[in-house]
Amino acid sequence: MRAKFLHMADCHLGFRQYNLRERFNDFGRVFFAVIEKAIAERVDFVLLAGDLFHKRSIDALTLNQAVAGLERLQRAGIPCLAVEGNHEHAYVDEVYGWMKFLALRHLIVLLDAEFEEGKPHLTPYEQRAGSYIDPLPGLRVHGLRYFGSGTARAITAYAAALDDLPADGVEYTVFMTHAGIEGEVADMSGLSMAEWSPLRGKTDYVALGHIHKPFSREEWLYNPGSLETCSAAEAVWSERGYYLVEVDTARDGHKHVATLHPAKRRPFVRLSLKTDLIETPDALYDQARQLMTRRARDLGVARLGPDERPVVDLQLFGVLQFERAVLELGKLEEMVQEIFDPLHPMIRNHTTSNELPIGAGESISRSQLEREVLADFFHRDGRFSGHSRAWARTALSLKALALDGAAPEAVLDDLETRMAQITPDGTEGDNANPVG
Repeated sequence: MRAKFLHMADCHLGFRQYNLRERFNDFGRVFFAVIEKAIAERVDFVLLAGDLFHKRSIDALTLNQAVAGLERLQRAGIPCLAVEGNHEHAYVDEVYGWMKFLALRHLIVLLDAEFEEGKPHLTPYEQRAGSYIDPLPGLRVHGLRYFGSGTARAITAYAAALDDLPADGVEYTVFMTHAGIEGEVADMSGLSMAEWSPLRGKTDYVALGHIHKPFSREEWLYNPGSLETCSAAEAVWSERGYYLVEVDTARDGHKHVATLHPAKRRPFVRLSLKTDLIETPDALYDQARQLMTRRARDLGVARLGPDERPVVDLQLFGVLQFERAVLELGKLEEMVQEIFDPLHPMIRNHTTSNELPIGAGESISRSQLEREVLADFFHRDGRFSGHSRAWARTALSLKALALDGAAPEAVLDDLETRMAQITPDGTEGDNANPVG
């Protein structure tokens, strides 16, 4: 038996990132591009492993994007098999969510299992409901919605139920869900390989979503990553996109070959400038300009089209060797505008002061006092004590953004970035922890 399918996840349609209409359009544009790829490759079906939408409550434009893209697949005769992610669960008081609406319109096959007393009922997909479907003779796809902290128990129960499910004539089995694996992203929880192991021997391909970083394990579990960049921290994962999978059950060893393809997305440029050895503001501006010029040249900014104007994220970190008040962040933003012509510039000052501790009889500024009080507050809490100064800087940064009237999206993005940079040893690094 031979087959070809496309596996994608975390489309996040409707995300108006930085409150920009252009970013809303970007998420739709890459979704359409991947669908066109599926059609061009003449795949037998598409797997959508959760988070088609960015949030549960969507507007008409977002729904139109989803319907328009899925109708293209429908016209091409390519079924889209999907599961619900954490971003699109129906509200408690609602009978149907938007994913169910798409299933009722026959635009997706929404797979899920009903649980009773901890045991799933595995039923074929009929009347727009069921836990599995055979899109081709000899090939079966199972699906399970996002279960959060109950994922490990749900996986174990589902695997046990597979033992009692007749599988006559099934040569290749896919299991799709919206869940992560521990160890892929720092401080990001997920299932261990031991917790996934009950599915071993019962499934040939595990299709995941949720974590926005692409990865595969043991040529068995696959996660393609997010199609677009939901956080500036994701920019380091340049290969995010979708898997094209070719199945041949006559092949020795693994029955499939899965190839990860990067999706074409808007460029994100992350720049980090360490300030420890920079003694004056002018020297800092000079080094920043040199850094930006090099990156702009490497990116080929002059050749970018209007839909490719980058998002630029400049971060200052380290110890600031001069008075913080004389650092003009506005000058740095002007440089970003001049060199990159960005869609959206972000300037983040994560530096710490080089001021000495205050002794008896010495004065202390209001900002210093506030920082010290917050650091002491966090230090007294065992959950934050090893990172007390980093958490204090995070709180003050959020306060400054709020007082400056920053958009809620900017505040959340800053919080996400700073949380990802606080590492277990109490220092701040440049790792990220975004998920779907």
